[in-house]
Amino acid sequence: KEQLRIGLPIGLSVFFEVSSFTLMAIFISRMGAVAVSAHQIVSNITSTLYMVPLSIGIAASVLVSQCLGAGFPDAAERITRRSLALTVAISATACCLLFIISIYTTDIAVMQIAGTLILCGVIYHTFDAAQSVSSFILRGYKIAWVPMIVSGVALWGVGLFGGYNLAFRESFLGAPLGPLGFWIACACGLILSGITLVSFALYHARSVKLAAQKA
Repeated sequence: KEQLRIGLPIGLSVFFEVSSFTLMAIFISRMGAVAVSAHQIVSNITSTLYMVPLSIGIAASVLVSQCLGAGFPDAAERITRRSLALTVAISATACCLLFIISIYTTDIAVMQIAGTLILCGVIYHTFDAAQSVSSFILRGYKIAWVPMIVSGVALWGVGLFGGYNLAFRESFLGAPLGPLGFWIACACGLILSGITLVSFALYHARSVKLAAQKA
């Protein structure tokens, strides 16, 4: 029961994350080969850079849970702050590497679209990295439902639903935006997710530390 209580929402969080980008590719494929090629290039670049915060998050989750199990919530809180600071620093620097589209293709039409989409990747990458590490840290505190709900709302609600409307329908931004609509909505969703989960992780870590000090 305890394994399912933590494992089920973790699995659903991963499902929301993976399926959102998969469905984006399926919807964008309706716009033609050039559009889906540009989308896949940008998705591949951002996914590759995402491996760094993912590894930091896994390490932070292990360290936080070890500290809590050993009875050192103050150390867990320090790890939370330092992991997030390290993640933000690395991911902000890594944004410079996002403009490497030319190694993927020499097609001018694809490069033009990908060059526009990559701007969304630059904007949301740091927030995406921070929300990923925050999710792992919260799992170290045995909190898995909050990241799952936030991921579902951000990636499916804002990212997919909002992206579909921006891509295929007229909106307050004007005419349908095509693949850019999905990436704008995805960026908004990940920024929302990043701010929410980072704030909650820092708050919870501090609350646990203060509660232990009072006890």
